[in-house]
Amino acid sequence: MDVDEQVIPVWQLSEGELFGGLLESEKTLRRQLGRMLEFVGEVEKRGVAVDQGYAGTVSLLMMALHLTRGEAKARLAQATTPMPLVEEALRTGEIGAAQVREIQKVLAQAPDTLPEAERLATENTLVELGCQADATQVAKVGQRILGHWDVEGTPPKDREHPQGPHREFHGRYRRDGQYVFTGQLDPESAAEFEGVMHPLAKPDPADADGTRDPRSIAQRQGDALAEIISRTARADDLPLTGGERAVVTVTVSLAELEQRAEAAMLNASGYTSISQLRRWCCEAKVLPAVLGTQGEVLDLGRAQRLATPAQRRALAIRDRGCTRPGCTRGPKWCQVHHVVSWIDDGLSDLDNMILVCAKHHRELHHTGWSARIRHGTPEFIPPEWLDPERKPLRNFAHHPLSRRGPDIPRQRQATPAPIPAVVWR
Repeated sequence: MDVDEQVIPVWQLSEGELFGGLLESEKTLRRQLGRMLEFVGEVEKRGVAVDQGYAGTVSLLMMALHLTRGEAKARLAQATTPMPLVEEALRTGEIGAAQVREIQKVLAQAPDTLPEAERLATENTLVELGCQADATQVAKVGQRILGHWDVEGTPPKDREHPQGPHREFHGRYRRDGQYVFTGQLDPESAAEFEGVMHPLAKPDPADADGTRDPRSIAQRQGDALAEIISRTARADDLPLTGGERAVVTVTVSLAELEQRAEAAMLNASGYTSISQLRRWCCEAKVLPAVLGTQGEVLDLGRAQRLATPAQRRALAIRDRGCTRPGCTRGPKWCQVHHVVSWIDDGLSDLDNMILVCAKHHRELHHTGWSARIRHGTPEFIPPEWLDPERKPLRNFAHHPLSRRGPDIPRQRQATPAPIPAVVWR
């Protein structure tokens, strides 16, 4: 939209101008946030607040800007934490205040021994994700990174409790007979519990009138827990996942396999040491997945017309979850989507299938978004109103710990788009 001094009421704008104004207004707010943080950082650096009689920069921000103490502390932390890629993304209006807050929380907890190159790679990962997703998704990936740092920074002998895994359960009856409880599980038990809970917590199919399951997620999970307890009481009727107690998928490259290497990556969560993995493999079915030099699955089960369990495992290895940029949903929560639909003669091959969660599956079918697979990697193409150039996007949410070089910082084109002819009143 061209710059225009004239105030144009929003009701007079075309649909395209409305979308353009909406996007550019948000970018303007984000660029202003970046400028605000520059001011806060300089105020702290010069000690201006103390010179003016305030206890510190936080007190100055509270009094001058009418911020709460929490808001003032957050801004100061964001302004003084070294985040060059975040600053760049703010200048171009690519991320917002909520994403900046979550990224700063993670970087502030980086170990002192973390190499600068890895810290920069972590920041780049979070910024890339922040450009695709909301702050909740950034926070989820941030927790994974913090967990990785905790494990990496803990000596192997200390990763497991010598007395066994730490678990707690606290419960009490209310006057109305309801049972209220809290507790915690170790990572191994939590992963196993989630695997049992997930299939039982799915929404019921719509009834004959098309009415969907009215239960909330919390209610469905509560009903699933009750079902688990009921089935456990009958022991022999304990639910299994796909007819197997557990499945551990081990991926190894073809070259490594030929060299009889022992290095492998496990598509599993909840483990914190090799000894735990050994215990899992004593009980689980281990499926070898042979990968080529580009990470493509060369051999994993027999191909069939529809997405078989073997193909779903292959997709889980390749996609690691929902492929929609910014989505953190894991494979268990995903559906198989044909890039070229079956109706249009699309094949049920791995080169034509991607994993998407139910929400983003609907988005692909009912909005302007589309998907493709390029060089074995799924890519999403945004609608024209969101990106006139329709540049393909990839999901970085499932690869937060990928190692990239220290020269990662993306050279964004900091050419601010013109401000639309929309003035808010």
